[in-house]
Amino acid sequence: MKIFITGGSGNLGKELKKVIPNTYQIVSPTRVECDIENFQEIQNEIAKSKPDIVLHLAGFVDIIGCEGNITKAIDTNVIGTINVVKSCLNLKCKLVYVSSEYVFKGDKGNYSINDKLNPINIYGKTKSASEHIISILPNYQIIRAPFIKTKYPKVYTNQYCSRYFIEDIAEKIFNNIINNKNNIVHIANDRKSLYNHYLDKNLNPLPIEIPDNMKNITPKDTSLINNSI
Repeated sequence: MKIFITGGSGNLGKELKKVIPNTYQIVSPTRVECDIENFQEIQNEIAKSKPDIVLHLAGFVDIIGCEGNITKAIDTNVIGTINVVKSCLNLKCKLVYVSSEYVFKGDKGNYSINDKLNPINIYGKTKSASEHIISILPNYQIIRAPFIKTKYPKVYTNQYCSRYFIEDIAEKIFNNIINNKNNIVHIANDRKSLYNHYLDKNLNPLPIEIPDNMKNITPKDTSLINNSI
């Protein structure tokens, strides 16, 4: 089986490539080799590879950066996804999109796969838009797999989530790509404050609260109801 990965040189891509068995063939071009914002490039590379699975990880994931550069957020997260979807239209491959818990408003927590998407920041809006675009295809899977990629020295005590640390989630993502038949999958840890997730990992960051200038773009509770396997 052949897997084509966009964004394979990113944090999650690197972790996933560690756990994908060597019985799978991985095609993972760099951005220089294949820019998702260039339709002809991405179409040619996917068509040439003839993959069984396209795993779409590439994106602009900087929350503050997306607020400051909306054009880049749209070009990368939305237009880039459109190009990937168009590239898969006439193929028989499965398209897997790793999305975000930030597609939800964050005012209640314990979101299920049936809850309404209602993002409050630019990043979440581009991911939400991309989820709808992905669902155009007959064979798609959206995986909302929140994770902590950087161990920060200061961590919010009043933001609740169900994130894993990145090194603990990669194998779960791959297992659900292969074995979970649901179109939408939540890979969710227990609902806890971000600070308490750090403590569970035997880390001791400085506890802080969400600053006033970040409250309008930081969802307070994006915990998910797990339906992964």
